[in-house]
Amino acid sequence: MTTVSKSSPDGQLGSEMTGETVPYGEALIEVEGLKKYFSQSGGLLPGISLDTNQFPPISVGEERVQAVDDVSFDIRRGETLGLVGESGCGKSTLGRTILRLLEPTAGTISFKGEDLATLSGEDLRTKRSEIQMIFQDPQASLDPRLTVGQIIEEPMRAHGMLDDEGREARAKDLLEKAGLDPHHYNRYPHAFSGGQRQRVNLARALSVNPDFIVCDEPVSALDVSIQAQVLNTMERLQDEFGLTYLFIAHDLSVIRHISDRVAVMYLGNIVELAEKEELFENPQHPYTKALLDSIPVPDPRETGARGVLEGEVPSPVDPPSGCRFRTRCPRLIAPEAYDWDGEEWKRTRSFMRAVKRRTFEPMPAAEIRAEFFGGALPQGEPGRIVEEAIEFIATDHEAGTQTSGQAKAVTDEAGTERDGPTVDWEQATDRLLEAFAERSICARERPAYEIESAHGTGTHFTACHLHR
Repeated sequence: MTTVSKSSPDGQLGSEMTGETVPYGEALIEVEGLKKYFSQSGGLLPGISLDTNQFPPISVGEERVQAVDDVSFDIRRGETLGLVGESGCGKSTLGRTILRLLEPTAGTISFKGEDLATLSGEDLRTKRSEIQMIFQDPQASLDPRLTVGQIIEEPMRAHGMLDDEGREARAKDLLEKAGLDPHHYNRYPHAFSGGQRQRVNLARALSVNPDFIVCDEPVSALDVSIQAQVLNTMERLQDEFGLTYLFIAHDLSVIRHISDRVAVMYLGNIVELAEKEELFENPQHPYTKALLDSIPVPDPRETGARGVLEGEVPSPVDPPSGCRFRTRCPRLIAPEAYDWDGEEWKRTRSFMRAVKRRTFEPMPAAEIRAEFFGGALPQGEPGRIVEEAIEFIATDHEAGTQTSGQAKAVTDEAGTERDGPTVDWEQATDRLLEAFAERSICARERPAYEIESAHGTGTHFTACHLHR
């Protein structure tokens, strides 16, 4: 079996299937403006077309889940690009869309200069010999009815590689290279441990000698000791076969071990991308900093509190405008229309978060001012808006004097009605967000900046208006 090394003297890597060569370090995959939306129907009449003559039909109650939204990056030949982010941020969807296991909604996926998004039929089937995937669950991704030998040979058979004898020899060779005994060729998947099954998955992906492999959390289901062994095997095979990896994970220690560059994903967007050491030692996006701060310190004497993000991830059906992280960002930029000092904006932000999440019991207006603002509201228009919001939720405003217009009957725990002021959390929240959060540049414009690396390792992409 012919293999190549990414450290070959001429710096070229070749595909056994196509014979193509691409210089090491040059872009193998270029993703531009990639989107993947899923339709989500609801209501009383989901899926009912408003116009039977229209194609495609428009459904009542249909919503779009923006799983991947306008993502652009490249992956260089011979490197490992790590992709990290919280569960549900779109990492796996992005990997599957690049491989055309999911149909892209928009954008281009250039592989060796050819747009995979436009391929179909036999052209796409042929191209799949050069792009493979390792799935997260090492048990569910193997057919229990086939032996491991048959599993590894299946891609070769699908692409018409070799004869029966040649496929068997190659399968046994790959088993050995993946760290398994070639004599296990006739065993079934249930006879192997989780780590061994993932080695079978790796051997299967290598069977057609691909150039590019998407690794979708390949070690997350394994014990920590086994993870290291599998990762070391993957690195060794990358050197031997000249492979390029997109390595998806949520474990930052795994990402740091195996990656050359790291992309951070949040709610369908890439928010930061840089060389590995640059990103871990000099993170520039507040979300990346929060992820790194959340890593547990393996020292029982460490008493410092770990960084925890407040709030919940917004719905991908209706994501925030501008920067998608702004609803949880601890460094939201103040609106330019107001003359803020740092302390006033910090206290106002704290008050907005508390009102939005209802983290305090309603209290008299004076107590609210004292707790959040030290008794002194911001000057000018911001102070008037804050006072207006306080009136919505304060318990000492008389009926008819609130900005909401009227007092309503309130039912106490005993079930009796009493007259009292209206505590309107929603009105207060809407007023504060409209006046402050939605006027910030973070809400008005989507950020995308390239800055100089502190380590002199090229460009450092960050989607944060702090770098404007």
